[in-house]
Amino acid sequence: MIYLYHGTDTEFETPIPEMGRRGTDFGQGFYLTPHLDSAVNMAHRVSRRKNSLESVVMCYSLDENQLVPEGLRIRSFLNIEPDWLRFVVANRYFLQHASDHNLDKRWDVVHGFIADDRIVQLLDGLMKGTTSEDDVLKTLRASRFKSVQYSFHSVTAVSLLKRIEVKHV
Repeated sequence: MIYLYHGTDTEFETPIPEMGRRGTDFGQGFYLTPHLDSAVNMAHRVSRRKNSLESVVMCYSLDENQLVPEGLRIRSFLNIEPDWLRFVVANRYFLQHASDHNLDKRWDVVHGFIADDRIVQLLDGLMKGTTSEDDVLKTLRASRFKSVQYSFHSVTAVSLLKRIEVKHV
């Protein structure tokens, strides 16, 4: 059993993957992290972006053993590696021609490191050809910020999350 947190500006009953932002690390979906502090930071960022007065962290439990019996397609990135970087770039820049992406929601659940908005300049440099893949990976590996995230892209995957608490932060 793991506990996952979703930072936002509004409490809601049921997560809907299609309501997530497009152009995100692992494709449009419902994103959570096992790091409460990361979710709190995200809640504050979302509130500022939307000019909202609320910051909310929704807490969920997930029995990871249920993912396999449900027959869900799961993609995990255990390291900051070239495959992870290419996957993130394909999803963030809508590269449907890339060999590995989640723009078509081929994965129900994706787990891996967050390539948060602070590295957008690195990714832009990679896309323009002014920064190499090796340089981007080296910079990310040396970063202090190495948080992980789970993204849920199907109704079946989201149904395995059990909401246990809502915190106004």
